[in-house]
Amino acid sequence: MGYLAGGSQQTQLYLIKAFDEGLRSLGYRVGQNIVIEYRFANGDVQRLPALAAELVQLGVDVIVSGNSLSTIAAMKATTTIPIVMTSSADPVSAGFVASLARPGGNVPGLAWMAATRARCRASGLVAKGNTVQNDAVGMLWNPDGLVPVAVFP
Repeated sequence: MGYLAGGSQQTQLYLIKAFDEGLRSLGYRVGQNIVIEYRFANGDVQRLPALAAELVQLGVDVIVSGNSLSTIAAMKATTTIPIVMTSSADPVSAGFVASLARPGGNVPGLAWMAATRARCRASGLVAKGNTVQNDAVGMLWNPDGLVPVAVFP
């Protein structure tokens, strides 16, 4: 199994621990019945394509991608190895899957639909009259698929 992340190992420790605990709950033990090849870009997203290609070259059975940028790099490296995205704000808009109902391709995973939820929250604010005087709503968002920074009226 390959694990591809844009951050450093240090910043990913809590995720790696949770990942390992999840695998243990399913009966997998690292070094006993499963091998995980970790690759970290250490914040240098330009390294992700080479790291993804390295995992493909190793012949991993599945690639777990840490964020949207990792998913993109893995998708460019392979169309046959399953790429499990751990999160995506909107996998359809990002081009990871054809639709949520029938994703197709080799990219299963989780969609937290933050953009959709943010639109719903904004609609709820307007509907409840909880907006500023000119009914403006601001949202800070990272288009690279990382966590939204803030939503505020």
